[in-house]
Amino acid sequence: MLSESFVFEGTEERPSCHCASIAELTDGTLYATWYAGSQEGNDDVAILAARCRGGSWSDPEVLVDPPGQPAGNTVVYAHGAELWHFYNVIEGEGWGDAMLYLSTSDDGGASWTEHGLFDRQPGMMVRHRPVRLSDGRILLPAYDERAWEGFAYITDDDGESWRAGGRMIAEEVGVIQPAIIERDDGSLLALLRTGSGADHARECESSDRGESWTPCEPSALLNPNSGADMIRLRSGEVIACFNDAPDRRTPLTLALSLDEGRTWTARRDIETDQGEYSYPTLMEGADGSVHLVYTWRRERIRWVNFEAEWISEPA
Repeated sequence: MLSESFVFEGTEERPSCHCASIAELTDGTLYATWYAGSQEGNDDVAILAARCRGGSWSDPEVLVDPPGQPAGNTVVYAHGAELWHFYNVIEGEGWGDAMLYLSTSDDGGASWTEHGLFDRQPGMMVRHRPVRLSDGRILLPAYDERAWEGFAYITDDDGESWRAGGRMIAEEVGVIQPAIIERDDGSLLALLRTGSGADHARECESSDRGESWTPCEPSALLNPNSGADMIRLRSGEVIACFNDAPDRRTPLTLALSLDEGRTWTARRDIETDQGEYSYPTLMEGADGSVHLVYTWRRERIRWVNFEAEWISEPA
């Protein structure tokens, strides 16, 4: 492990926090977002942000605080010199009434465009960072909270226009929060969270760049109805982070694949104590190291920086 620290420690005003995302700016600064408030879904929940240089995180700033409405899942992504921030706001009774918004920044998050509605259909939510394919297409992993089905928004013009791709569907269980990688042959692999009653994550593939997906099948990775993430490094290695348990959000575990997510050759636990350690987000930095942010007991947001080889080293 190279570095580790807490990005955010709950405050009296905002004791609960969840769902962190992370991006790297062109100057090497890390930029993280998450939501925090009295409790998930309460009207005082806002999206916060912080920066990191040299391993030290700044005090958080409020990024989005919709009056009288709970802010929700947040995804921040560095598209060249521009930052994209996708996020949800609950505009009804629950996540099924969440609306998806997008704001952008061309000065490293110092200022942002007005918050624009990204999709007019309620219940369309995000959880994981966009993926740029080898041909330039960008996929934004997303899901339908009402139907519990995954999909990806697609852009072929660098975000000028977007449309929804095909659905990811699993028989008998719902699937949400897909994480997507591209393989050398151009096919895509998605890893998805499953609902209650299913103790393994689901996975599916696409041979047409996200236009359609195969039926979801059980993955070798466990899933206790909790978010998981998966990325492919520039070296070709694939890393997943997930709760390696069928019914609880601990331990939080890293897994390494050397064959594009077909098998997992090494695992290393990040957290093993009782409590909730969940909603991991992975990102490869410009230096090739991996950044991980995740929810620590709903009380803090934790950051870990490591190299892929660390997963295979003795604990």
